[in-house]
Amino acid sequence: MAAEELTDLRQRLDILIALTLCQLEHRTDPGDVIAILGRFGIQPREIAAILGMTPNAVRIARHRLGRAARTPRAQAKKK
Repeated sequence: MAAEELTDLRQRLDILIALTLCQLEHRTDPGDVIAILGRFGIQPREIAAILGMTPNAVRIARHRLGRAARTPRAQAKKK
C-alpha cells in the first residue's frame, strides 16, 4: 500500500471511531453524522451504507443541511 492510501485509510478509521463513540453516547443525530462525513469527502453511497439509508436520502439530507446553513436565523425563526 502506498503512503497516501495508508493516510486516507487512517483518516477514515479515525472518523468512524469518533462517530461510533458519539452514537454510543446518544449525542449525535443522523443529520450531524451526514454533515461530518460529508465534510471529509465521504460519498453519499458510503454514508448511506454506514447509516442504513438510501444514497438518495443522504443527498436530500445534505441538501437540506446546506440550505439550513445558508438561511439567516431571523428568517428561520419566522417560519
